[in-house]
Amino acid sequence: MSSRLVLGRTALAAFISVAVAGCSVVPKPLTHQEVMANAVENAAILKKDVAPITGPIDLNEAFARTIKYNREARLKTFEAVVSQGQLSVDKFDMLPKLAVAAGYTRRNNYDASASVSFDGDKPAPLRDNPNYFVSSDKSTVNANIGATWDVLDFGLSYYRAKQQADRFMIAKERERKVVHNIMEQSRSAYYRAVSAERLLAKINPLITKARKALSDSERLEQIRAQSPMEALMYQRSLLETLRTLQDIRKDLMPAKAELATLMGLNPSTKFQLADVNNPNFITPKLNINIKDMERTALVLRPELREAQYQKRITQQEVHSAFLSLFPSLNLNLSVNYNDSDYLRNNDWRSAGVGVNWNLMNVFRYGKIKQLNKLKIAASEQQALATAMAVISQVHIADIQYKEAIYTYQLSTQYFDVSQRIKTQVESSRTAQSIGDLTVIREELNAVLAELRRDVAYANLQNDYGKVLVSMGLDPLPAGFGNMSLEQLSKAFKKLQMKWRQGGINVITERAMQPSLTAQRKVESES
Repeated sequence: MSSRLVLGRTALAAFISVAVAGCSVVPKPLTHQEVMANAVENAAILKKDVAPITGPIDLNEAFARTIKYNREARLKTFEAVVSQGQLSVDKFDMLPKLAVAAGYTRRNNYDASASVSFDGDKPAPLRDNPNYFVSSDKSTVNANIGATWDVLDFGLSYYRAKQQADRFMIAKERERKVVHNIMEQSRSAYYRAVSAERLLAKINPLITKARKALSDSERLEQIRAQSPMEALMYQRSLLETLRTLQDIRKDLMPAKAELATLMGLNPSTKFQLADVNNPNFITPKLNINIKDMERTALVLRPELREAQYQKRITQQEVHSAFLSLFPSLNLNLSVNYNDSDYLRNNDWRSAGVGVNWNLMNVFRYGKIKQLNKLKIAASEQQALATAMAVISQVHIADIQYKEAIYTYQLSTQYFDVSQRIKTQVESSRTAQSIGDLTVIREELNAVLAELRRDVAYANLQNDYGKVLVSMGLDPLPAGFGNMSLEQLSKAFKKLQMKWRQGGINVITERAMQPSLTAQRKVESES
């Protein structure tokens, strides 16, 4: 008896020790070494993932690198993959649940029991030295394989799987939207970086020249070679010029690093841009009727497709809500085994059917029906609001693009005049009829005119890209995920050339005619 008591106390002590150990877990911060190791690993992965630069990068290669190596685009791609994986998992919820169980039990003595008969409403007293009966061994092995299937769960799982399928399609549309956005950013960043690299090569020598003129003026002031007021006015003009140049330089310096980040490169990476020395100021053609642009946007924009999928998800949710009001029907089937010597049949099969129904669901029906109508109406209003926003964006993008063309034309004329003035000033400077300040000012004006021309062209390209994005046109070729960087760059070049020449495929009124006819038929029947 004492040994059993000691064994019991030992088991109790072991259990308490394990429980206390589980409750003693405290937050453990990462060590400095772990953080450093993770930083080294991330840096190595970021460097390894990107293809090396083999030559000057043009706009098409910038597009290709942005698509292949931009981290935000990769993240959205992985989200779509995860959503597809979740769909595959949810499909299994429609299948019956198949469970396998096995166990072994052992007692230190037999499970013996006695029985007495009833005397009236009370059991008779247990007599002295009763007869004990045993119906199980000290140790037993049991096992069973069973399948259960809830018909209501099957229906609910079916609708959830359909919802997850639509969520996967939403993830794909969001991936399209991210691609549209980063392509728009890449276009703007590329032309901004080209302008920065070309103008910085002119601004830096001009800053040096202005500083030298300032130093000379201060020296002349000290030796009183000119009147103090004249010298100070001259220096103030030079300082204003230097401030303007420095502001421009400050604005242009990050442009190339921003483009590198979009392309998945380290911002400190050295690379050349193809259009710096040979700029190609071509105005894209966009001769598209505004009604065709609207129709194209209403068909292709990812936000509208997402709204349609969201509407289907809401409708599936309505079906699920109604289905949950019905009784639950459970079907089960199992094969069992127990090795007890006291059983006549050590293996057996069983089957059963069960019904479970919450009668309060009858009173919930009206409220659920009303709520479902509100959900469907809300999803329809959301889709209409999105459609109106899309149409507005198309019109705004079209207006901005047309204004950008006019602004670019003015900037080009202004730049041409500034260049001719600069030539005249340089000729006069050679003849020593004007001073350094006038030369520096006109050189600054020429640089500012070139900057305005470049910015106007970058805005023109950016607004052109916004028009394409507003219509939902995909800038990616089919099967781009399996293309190499070179193949993707060539595909972009071909597509961009086609678009620049006006070869944009739009949704025409004729293409929409079958859908319009079907819609009118539905309206007439209703």
